[in-house]
Amino acid sequence: MAITLKQIEAFHSVIVTGTVTRAADKLGVSQPAVSRMIADLESSVGFPLFVRSARQLVPTVRARTLHAQVERSFLGLQHIEATADALRQNGEGQLRLGVVPSLLPTISRDLIAPFVRLHPLASISIEVVATLNTLDWLSFRQTDIGITFEAMSHAGLETRMIGQTEAVCIVSSRHPLTRLGRAVEPRDLSGETFVSYMPDSGFRAEIDHVLAAAQVRPDSRIEVRTTAAACELVAALGAVTLVPSPSPQLAADNRIVMLPFRPSLINDVVLVQSVGPGRSPLAQAFVEFAAQRSINFLERTPI
Repeated sequence: MAITLKQIEAFHSVIVTGTVTRAADKLGVSQPAVSRMIADLESSVGFPLFVRSARQLVPTVRARTLHAQVERSFLGLQHIEATADALRQNGEGQLRLGVVPSLLPTISRDLIAPFVRLHPLASISIEVVATLNTLDWLSFRQTDIGITFEAMSHAGLETRMIGQTEAVCIVSSRHPLTRLGRAVEPRDLSGETFVSYMPDSGFRAEIDHVLAAAQVRPDSRIEVRTTAAACELVAALGAVTLVPSPSPQLAADNRIVMLPFRPSLINDVVLVQSVGPGRSPLAQAFVEFAAQRSINFLERTPI
C-alpha cells in the first residue's frame, strides 16, 4: 500500500498534539478516521509508529526519525504558502537567506539593507545558521541562498565568492598576549588552552595545518561549533582561539581582545545556492546584486 498525504498529515498531527482526539480536531475529521490512517501508514512502512502510555500515544524511535523527514516536507509546503502569499500581496515573492553568525553584521549593513531598499516590496527571511547546517538547509530547499565562509564541495551546490576575511586571534582581556606588541604567531600558542572548532570544520583544518607546520601543540580539548561559543569560553576560561573573521560584536565585547595573527589565514566569503531549476527571480537578483557590491570585509572591520 502506497503512503498517502492524508496518512502523513494524520501522523504529523498525532505527534504534534499527542492524542488521536486532538489530532482529529486539528484535521477536522473523526477519531476513527485518524486511527485508520495511522494503521494504514504503519502497514505501509512495515513497523509500529506509536505505543500507548496512559491516554497518550508515544512515538517510537523509528517514528521520530521518520517525523524529522516529514517536518522538512511540511517546511517546504509552508514556504510554498509563504511565497504564494508574498506574490499575492506584493508581486516580488520571498527570499530566504541562511547566514553564518559572524558575517551577519557586515552582510546586514552592506548587502541586505541596500537590497531591501532596491526591492521594497520583497519579503525577506534570514536564518542564522552554523556553516555545516547551511548544506542541509539548501539541500531541503529551506533556504534559497547561504552566505558562509567555506566553498562547499557538493554536486548539487554552486558558489560565488563575494569577498574575503582574515582570521584573528581572540584572547581574554586579561591574557598576557594582549601585551605582546606584535601579531600573534603559532609559537605563542604553545601550551595555551585553545578553544577549537569541530573537526569537520574547514577552518579547523586550516588552523591544524598551520600549527602542525610550526610544530605547536596547544591544549585543544575544547571544541565548539560557532564563533560565539568560542569567544564565550575564551572570556570565561582566559583561553585563546582563532576565528575566521573579526566583527563589530567582537570589537565591542570588553571581555575579549582581537589580535592580528601571522601567517595570515584568508577565508573566502561565498554565496551558496542549489543548482538546477526552481530558483526564484528574486534570489537570482540577490546573487547578481551581491556580486556587484565588492564588499571589503577586511577594511570595514579593523582590529
